Amino acid sequence: MDKRDAIDFESTEVSTLYRKLLIPTLLGTLSMAAMTTINGIFVGHGVGSDGVAALNIINPVYQIFSGIGLMIGAGCSVVVSIHMAKQKIKIARLNVTQALVGATVLTTIICVLAMLYPEQATRMLGASETLLPQASCYLFWIMPSYIFQMWSLIGLFIIRLDGSPKVAMWCNVIAA
Repeated sequence: MDKRDAIDFESTEVSTLYRKLLIPTLLGTLSMAAMTTINGIFVGHGVGSDGVAALNIINPVYQIFSGIGLMIGAGCSVVVSIHMAKQKIKIARLNVTQALVGATVLTTIICVLAMLYPEQATRMLGASETLLPQASCYLFWIMPSYIFQMWSLIGLFIIRLDGSPKVAMWCNVIAA
């Protein structure tokens, strides 16, 4: 990373740090929200109201994985920053690896179960018999993407911790 782009967490004022971290994070998050909205618009025009209803039945799964990813990412970044401040770089790297591997294992287990039993999972989410075929099909195909979403959410915290909030923002914007 170029020195002029680096953020000095030690000597920069808190208000400046807040601005430098908040604005890129906010723009990245807004781009992901826009992606969800645009997805609904395309499904609505292409498939119709039943498609949007099926999409909205599966949407809580996205929210749950996002919440888990954000929790693991935030927790990991706090622990890693403490180790980095103490110059324990090897332990900090180990913590990042543990967060990514743990999240991958957890997500993979849930995804495999949902893909093996998509109709049962979709019923648990509240799908009616009318929406069951579309919702279970969408659930089956969207589940593997949650592994990458988890990596992305955790990675974005680590990128911000490295002092690159604009890079993290562009990772969100481009992915969306």
